[in-house]
Amino acid sequence: MTSPAGRTVRPGLSRAEAVIVLFIVVILGALIVTAVGKMRQAAARSQCESNLRQIALSVHSYHANYGCLPPLVDLGDGSPTGRGLPSAFATVWSVYVAHPFLYRPGARPPEAYHAPSSIPFNFRHKDGTTGIQEGGDANQVWRTFLCPADRTADKLRDVPATLPDGSTGHYATGSYAANGLLPWMTADQLLGSADTILFAERPQVCRTATGEVVHNLWGVGFYSPQMPAFAALAPADSPWSTELVAPVLPLPADSGAPCPVRVGSWGATPQPPDFPTPFQRIVPDRPCDPRLPGSPHSGGMQVAMADGSVRVFRSGTSPWTFWAACAPAPVKPRGYGE
Repeated sequence: MTSPAGRTVRPGLSRAEAVIVLFIVVILGALIVTAVGKMRQAAARSQCESNLRQIALSVHSYHANYGCLPPLVDLGDGSPTGRGLPSAFATVWSVYVAHPFLYRPGARPPEAYHAPSSIPFNFRHKDGTTGIQEGGDANQVWRTFLCPADRTADKLRDVPATLPDGSTGHYATGSYAANGLLPWMTADQLLGSADTILFAERPQVCRTATGEVVHNLWGVGFYSPQMPAFAALAPADSPWSTELVAPVLPLPADSGAPCPVRVGSWGATPQPPDFPTPFQRIVPDRPCDPRLPGSPHSGGMQVAMADGSVRVFRSGTSPWTFWAACAPAPVKPRGYGE
């Protein structure tokens, strides 16, 4: 197009063309945002898988050193202190990781394990250099114990919990839980099994429909709803209750039969489950069941198996199949894993 003055004039976009261009830009932006979101989810899922594998390998390292599985809690005969201090996570991590300040029973006072962050502790590295740690070991945030997809808390610590002796400890949260059905603190040869769960995911913070808040504290070494475990029940003759849910063993031989459960203690009366599946999808701003393990991943819950591998249990998995993967070998129903 030529103007009266002889200059060439380029026509601008019409209103319809501008709308089309804007529409294309919006669509491309939405596709990019979706792709970035999926990449972040995949990265978080991969990191969570790596964490679970590292934690499982730490149990193998402990077994190689001591010839048995670590204790689930620090209570009863053969426990490290008998005072409910180191958890299974703390026990195996002190063997697996060369860290200068992990709690060792008898070497330091209990406060060094669960002190609040307002109390500093000095420590010395192997090379002679010194440092200061704020709070006890169980009150530290460990990246390996946190799933990046778990948005229920952000580096939460200083959560109080009452120990069996009545004292108060302070703890940091974690995203994983030990399988309470296994024969912890025994020389059981389950390590190497590809069909037995060692660890599963459990949210750092679970908020129930009634507003109750239950924390998953990786350093708690006594029977409690806040212990880093699932399907863990307190001894029948003890005053404690975990308030966690575990199946009645042995499981039914028929995979289609219902699996009755106990809540809190091995002495609890068996009852029908009041939940559709024994694990859950954790969705932000929605209530969850603190009695059960749960995962933030849309594709299913990741678990570490006894051979160090990581598997995914989809949301449609039957209760019988999941509980069978949790049960120790002598009480696994026939047909599972064959």
